[in-house]
Amino acid sequence: TGVQTCALPIYYETVVTDLFKRFPGLQTVWKTRFDYMGDESSIQYLVFGSVLMPALEEALSRGNLGLILPICAFLEDVADASQQDSGLECLLRVEVGEWLGGAANESLLAPWLGKETKRICGYVPGLATQRRVLREEQKRRSLGGRFSAFLKWFREK
Repeated sequence: TGVQTCALPIYYETVVTDLFKRFPGLQTVWKTRFDYMGDESSIQYLVFGSVLMPALEEALSRGNLGLILPICAFLEDVADASQQDSGLECLLRVEVGEWLGGAANESLLAPWLGKETKRICGYVPGLATQRRVLREEQKRRSLGGRFSAFLKWFREK
């Protein structure tokens, strides 16, 4: 897959520490935005959903393979470790799997996601793109969307 992983063991209890060791900049983001959380013991979901996935999304929007590849490698390490730790599997399914269902730039991300990450997250190629197109079509067809289109047309006249 082109994703290189490391052999260090990862556990649910240590996954945030492991993440911040690999990506110190994300720890800075965490401290800046969520310092009020203190030493909360179960922050894994919050860190993944509010720090890691937005960082990946931003890297994708910029086409930054220098960040996309290491994040995908980290996710694959977590996915591999989840075979021995159901907490990690659940974390991936919820935070990464749900995000993947609507991820922008899916075509850029898909080649770099590891096999285990895709399996655990229930990744379906093209699903996120289809969902985004469908949402845009529904928005366009809604009463608000039609009214917005009418106003735009009216202003151009």
